[in-house]
Amino acid sequence: MKDYEKVTNGIPMENGANGDTAHPEDEDEYMRIRRGLKYPVDKNPSIPMSIILGFQQYLIMFGPTFAIPVILAPNLCIKGNSIAIGRLVNTMFMVSGISTLLQVFFGTRLPIIQSASYVYFAVAQGLMASFPCQDSYMTEDGKNVTYDPNWEDRVALLQGNLILASTIQFVLGGFGLAGLLLKFIGPITITIVISVVGLSLIDVAVYSASQHWGISLGMVILITILSEYLKNVKVPIPVYRRGQGCGVTRINLFSMMSIIFSITIMWLICGILTATNVFKEGNPASTRGLSEKIAEASWLYVPYPGQFGMPKASLGGFIGMSAGMIAGIIESLGDYYACAKLAGAPPPPKYAINRAIMMEGLGCFIAGLLGPGVGVTAYSENVGAISLTKVGSRAVIACSGIFMLVIACIGKVGVLFSSLPEPIIGGMYIVMFGIIAAVGISNLQFVDLTSSRNIFIIGLSLYLGLAVPAWTNDELSKEENALTTGNSEFDTLLAVILSSGMIVGGAIACFLDNTLPGTDEERGISSYRLATKAEGNKELRRKIYAEPLMEMLAKRFPILRKLPFVCSDE
Repeated sequence: MKDYEKVTNGIPMENGANGDTAHPEDEDEYMRIRRGLKYPVDKNPSIPMSIILGFQQYLIMFGPTFAIPVILAPNLCIKGNSIAIGRLVNTMFMVSGISTLLQVFFGTRLPIIQSASYVYFAVAQGLMASFPCQDSYMTEDGKNVTYDPNWEDRVALLQGNLILASTIQFVLGGFGLAGLLLKFIGPITITIVISVVGLSLIDVAVYSASQHWGISLGMVILITILSEYLKNVKVPIPVYRRGQGCGVTRINLFSMMSIIFSITIMWLICGILTATNVFKEGNPASTRGLSEKIAEASWLYVPYPGQFGMPKASLGGFIGMSAGMIAGIIESLGDYYACAKLAGAPPPPKYAINRAIMMEGLGCFIAGLLGPGVGVTAYSENVGAISLTKVGSRAVIACSGIFMLVIACIGKVGVLFSSLPEPIIGGMYIVMFGIIAAVGISNLQFVDLTSSRNIFIIGLSLYLGLAVPAWTNDELSKEENALTTGNSEFDTLLAVILSSGMIVGGAIACFLDNTLPGTDEERGISSYRLATKAEGNKELRRKIYAEPLMEMLAKRFPILRKLPFVCSDE
């Protein structure tokens, strides 16, 4: 039996898979990385291997994706309604699958997954703060329930505002205007926008975790052990390769599936403690009633436009979603460049970036039509997996997108995962929200932190980004508050803006960073632009980033090359 790892560091590869020959010592960095890949972006594994690796990428994005609808549930007043949450989970995976395939084939054409963005959740949370939930509701047949029977109206409000904001994003990409917008957004603003999203969710994480700290901390410990302490442990997996026979490949199974493994283990523990009557009925960690909920759900559920009613919109919601859209673009841009580097591709040219923003806008538009309530963005977790697997093939990510579409149509899967005990979710929140905040902070690597100017901007914008929303939410809980002006539309607008730390902190950071005196080196602008500077072999760049359909049309009608999203490499 062969050990494929001796040759390929973990995954069997066909001879000459990356198709590259020797290069001079002064080759570009991405070419050196390309030579170390089993499959770079423009090369594909065999179909069976693509399916296996695609499923692995699906598992990596599964945890953060299904968590979004579950986190959003209390704001939509459907806490405890597993069927409703399950529908949102299924819809989110449908949107993720469609958006991923659009990005892979028509957007950047890089191996990058698009799925639910936490920056949109922050906006949704602020918008729903104007419509607080009640302790109980009365159904039409006279029953008292803990969830709002008309919860679809809340989702419809998120849908309408997301549709309007996504249209602007599509236009920004189509006309090449995103670059103008991003001239005013540097690493300091990016840091505040992303970090405040993670830090502003502390109350959500603490509330869920406090339902049973033992289970929640157990979840945190398991994720830490599997994703960090055991991340370099390679597990042997038997494989069969045509022409090579049986063999063994070794993969970092624990780190890649740390969330899934942790959920499974803690869920089993909760089930055992429930079966032995340690967890009584009503205990948040109890698994009682799970089988009934799953039995009640249908096997087949296909999300469709209008499933939650006619989309609605408001001025405040539109402005909030637009701010989320800008933050989503910022979040995705860094992932595009990182993905290109890891997948053995030259940095994406402007036309590829414009096309990527267009497709991300189209993905958000589809999210608005179907209705999970939040838009999509590039997933850095899956980008990071490329460096582990040494597989950057876009075919693998396409297979992952197909997995998302298939799972999205199985109704019982959505209900199953929406029935997770809340303490388990709380433990997952603690880890995920902390990582989001840390990802934001990592952008300070470009900034001069010895500058008093930068320290002032970061400190003030971060503090106000947390303090103003806290005060706003406290005011909104009062019957008479300082935010009531007599104009309901303006009141909603004010509430959405001031209750979003991302908007408040990001706006303050952007204003101060662009008005206070400071050099580009001091602000981190020079280093950030250098990290995203386009370079490399023009022929390879065209091969990877040129979209075939547009290329065919551009050859027939050369004037199309004037469009900002069409390949201009001659």
